Amino acid sequence: MKLRTDLDKPHEDQPPDVVDKPHDALFQALLSDRRRSEDVLRTHLKPWMAELLADELPEELDPSFVGGDLRRSQGDKLLRVTLREGEPRYAYVLLEHKSFPDAGTALQLADYKVRIWKRYAQDQERKLRALPTIIPVVFYHARRAWTAPGSVREMLGTKDGRLRALELGFGNFFQNLRDVPDEQLASDAETRAGLIALRHSHNAGQEERLRALPEVVAGPRSGTEYEKQVFLYVICVWNISIGDLERTAATVKPGRGKAMVGQVAQELIERGKAQGLLQGEAKGLAVALTRVLERRFGMLPRTARRWIAMASASELDLLLTVTLEAKSLSDVFPELDLD
Repeated sequence: MKLRTDLDKPHEDQPPDVVDKPHDALFQALLSDRRRSEDVLRTHLKPWMAELLADELPEELDPSFVGGDLRRSQGDKLLRVTLREGEPRYAYVLLEHKSFPDAGTALQLADYKVRIWKRYAQDQERKLRALPTIIPVVFYHARRAWTAPGSVREMLGTKDGRLRALELGFGNFFQNLRDVPDEQLASDAETRAGLIALRHSHNAGQEERLRALPEVVAGPRSGTEYEKQVFLYVICVWNISIGDLERTAATVKPGRGKAMVGQVAQELIERGKAQGLLQGEAKGLAVALTRVLERRFGMLPRTARRWIAMASASELDLLLTVTLEAKSLSDVFPELDLD
């Protein structure tokens, strides 16, 4: 009989938006499937840890252990895994995603672990004497190496070794995706596609991204929400043009390329429109156009912003279509001085 706790309750948090939080959105989508989660764990845990895992697939649990006084991070995932032997027979794996060195990560993880244990034990002495193991793994991808403290002990201001020894290290594990070759990121093509997308978000030029694009597009199963999230990510973060994405999809997934990319592009537009919907059609289109342009080409110059603010709904709608195919900001606004 499986022991149930408050951590088992399903959660109703909305997934992070791929435009506002693209890295977290893809990380959450990647780990939303138990088979992909298992692939990530067996590939990226320390080998001796992976050997302890039983054959059962990981089970996602409610991560709202953060509590009402703190806003839940959109970059975490709490999984319960079954162990081959030992008591208790399961452990928790706290997967955290970071796209930059965060000096507070070790303290954040320590806080999470204490909250998980408290929710699990509920002040019952029997449970307090047999707390489950919690393995925190931080996935990181950026140009710079991880320079933030890796444990609470490292965060202490004192130089006295005796005082520093009083604090636990809390056993955190950091996996820098930039140090792992694409072919070693996962054994399964679907899982590998998401991790390749994250790995190349900061650490690759456009030519390298285009070389990796076929594997990223081919990996996810066709017609799935995960596939859509991967496509949205390469548009928003990799700055891959709709044309390049469509041609690649048509090659690696014959018969689906154009329609599939079109659906993703339309959703990207609709998400932008929704931001300004209550203020009228033109306002919604202006918001959508600005968000797509800034995702593709960076901060807009003043002349472009002024044009968008004065344009009609029909002009904005037309320009949205142009934007998705454009190679540069000059393609979108050929008659404007963009300096």
